[in-house]
Amino acid sequence: MDATLDDIQFLANSANRIQILEELTSGAASRRELQDATGVPRSTAARVLDDAEARDWVRSEGSRYWLTSLGEAMITEFRRYLAATEGIRHLGPAIDWLPDPAWELDFRCFREAEITTPTETNPTAHFDRAIDHFRGSDSYRGLTQNSLPEYMKTIRGRVVTGQLDFEGVIEASFIDVLRDDPERAALWQDIAERMWLYDGRVPLNIHIIDGTILIWLCDDNQTGDDVFVKGLLECTHSDVVSWAESLYEEYRARAEPLDPALLPSE
Repeated sequence: MDATLDDIQFLANSANRIQILEELTSGAASRRELQDATGVPRSTAARVLDDAEARDWVRSEGSRYWLTSLGEAMITEFRRYLAATEGIRHLGPAIDWLPDPAWELDFRCFREAEITTPTETNPTAHFDRAIDHFRGSDSYRGLTQNSLPEYMKTIRGRVVTGQLDFEGVIEASFIDVLRDDPERAALWQDIAERMWLYDGRVPLNIHIIDGTILIWLCDDNQTGDDVFVKGLLECTHSDVVSWAESLYEEYRARAEPLDPALLPSE
């Protein structure tokens, strides 16, 4: 463990070391070329190279330096760790509300995610942000536990006018809510053939909208069955998009089409 921590500390204690070694991942270079590319002072660059060579991370011949396989592995993995740490720090408090399935993702994917949370001046900022996406999108797929009436009004209106390519998977138990609210259920009549019911628990609420993934951030560590929505995370990273699409297809394959007869009439 001591040797491992020493290697980590060697990189973590100096941004100059990271810059020099990262530059060498592009290929062999002289000290002057490394200095010009990174802006690291000549004496510092020389010291970094000497120290890295002593660790067998770098080798040299004449004035040329290059990474060994060990050095390349070290700097590559360290960069991944830095990027993951950036993603974690970017999430901030939202990491406490990230749904369990999203923990499968590499935190590097979240470095540029957009997070919307309520504010004192706009306590519905996260809901407003989501509905803006619904209003301006061409395609929608959703995997959800439930659905807000305002969202369904917007979605239904755009579906019936041919503006939105829509389909969704929702927990089958949500139909019980609609049975008790015919007015709300009426919003579903025109889109029922595009919905699937999953007989079980859907562990998160996500929307796939024109290549953007919306993930609802919820605090479900409360007593009872209440779930408190804390914010909305938006991400366009290709890995997150692929993950969301795969997850959606997995649940859709195990769901049953919604029979409109299950919905009450007004």
